[in-house]
Amino acid sequence: MSNSTGEQLRRARVSRNLSFGEAAEATRIPADKLAALEENDFSRFPSLAYGRGFLLIYGKFLGVDVSAQACQLEGHNAIHTREYQYLNNTPTPALPEDALAPRERSPSVVPLLVFLGILGIIGGGFWILLNLKRLGLSFW
Repeated sequence: MSNSTGEQLRRARVSRNLSFGEAAEATRIPADKLAALEENDFSRFPSLAYGRGFLLIYGKFLGVDVSAQACQLEGHNAIHTREYQYLNNTPTPALPEDALAPRERSPSVVPLLVFLGILGIIGGGFWILLNLKRLGLSFW
């Protein structure tokens, strides 16, 4: 593996006398991701798109031609979910039994109360008008 892309990246970084921290600061790529690139370990990235993008940035920064490795990371060469380190390190939370069942909602009484309130206002207005008319106090 002395000719691997990761090894070429490592040799270029060491020959420029750069630490992972210095390279990370210059490229704005986390140091652990740079180490993963130098180890050709793309399972430490959330997706191959991130790995490919970081590889291209790091290769350009160090002056290493990574185009062949970047082409291999396109499309058909997908990593399976079991290979993703961030998925393997977290336990799957157990869902309560009732979380999967659909909830039944009881009908709301608010629309009925609003409708009855409007009817009460209208009825009260008619009652007042009829009483005013009966007493001879008409506004028309």
